[in-house]
Amino acid sequence: MTLTVHVLGSGQDGGLPQVGSRMAADMNARVDSLAVRLGPSICVLADDGRCFLVDVSPDIKEQENRLLTIPAYAKRKPGNPFDGVLLTHAHMGHYAGLVHFGREAANCRKLPVWCTDRMAEFLSNNAPWDQLVSLGNIKLHSAGETIEPWHGLRVRAIPVPHRGEYTDTIGISIDEKLLYVPDIDNWDAWPAAREEVAKHEVCLLDATFYSREELPGRDLGEISHPFITDTIETFADLAKDRRIILTHFNHSNPVCDPGGKEARSVIAAGFELAQEMLAIRF
Repeated sequence: MTLTVHVLGSGQDGGLPQVGSRMAADMNARVDSLAVRLGPSICVLADDGRCFLVDVSPDIKEQENRLLTIPAYAKRKPGNPFDGVLLTHAHMGHYAGLVHFGREAANCRKLPVWCTDRMAEFLSNNAPWDQLVSLGNIKLHSAGETIEPWHGLRVRAIPVPHRGEYTDTIGISIDEKLLYVPDIDNWDAWPAAREEVAKHEVCLLDATFYSREELPGRDLGEISHPFITDTIETFADLAKDRRIILTHFNHSNPVCDPGGKEARSVIAAGFELAQEMLAIRF
C-alpha cells in the first residue's frame, strides 16, 4: 500500500487572502488563484482511496474539491468524506471546518475524530460542536500516544508548547517518517525539537512569520510562533539530510511571494516552502 501526504492548506488560520486585509499580497490573491493559500491542513491518502485528515480548516469544502481531482480519492463511495480525522488544537483554522460534518451539511455518521482529552472535553461541552457529538456525526477518540486509523498507518501524537486558551496542542509523526508541527510557541520551548526533527525524513514545520521586521510595533511576547529566520538557524544542519518544508504562512509573510527575496533565501538555505496539493510519497 502506497501512502501519500497531501498539503491541503499552507496558510495560517485565516489563509490568503485574509478577510478585511488590503495588503498587496491579499489583493493579489483575490485576482490570482495561484497565490491563494488555504487554511492549515494535511491528509494521508492511500492508493485504495482511504483518507485520513489532519485538522479541519474553514476551507475544507475547497480542499475536498481539490482532493477530488486525485483518482484515488475520487473513487471513494458516497458517505463520510474521510476515514478519520485528527485535530491538533482548538485555534480557528484547525477545527472550525467541523461544522460541515453536521446535519446541516455532510451529515456524517460516526466519523472517527482523534484529539487530546482537553480537546474532546471542549468539543463535548461547547456549542455548536457538542451537537456533532450528541447526534453521532462524529465519534471522539483519545489521540493517546499512538493511533492506528487503519492497518499500516500509525500516527504518534506529540505534545508541543503553544498558547492554550481552550485546549492543549499536539504535533504528529506519521509512520515515524513525516513530522507535522503547524503551531508551536518557539523551538527553544520544546526540548525535543531537534531530536524529533532528526528522527524524520520529512518535516512540515510552523513558519507563520518570516522575521521580527514583519511585525513592527508588535509585542513579540504576544506572538506564539517562531520566525522563519530562527527556524533556519535552529535546523540548518539537519536540513542537509532531510526535507524540511515550511508551512502555516500568515498572510503578511513575504515568502508567500515565490519570486521574492525572502522566499529565495529560504530555498538557498536548503529549506522548502509548502504549497497547496504538494504531494509527499513514502
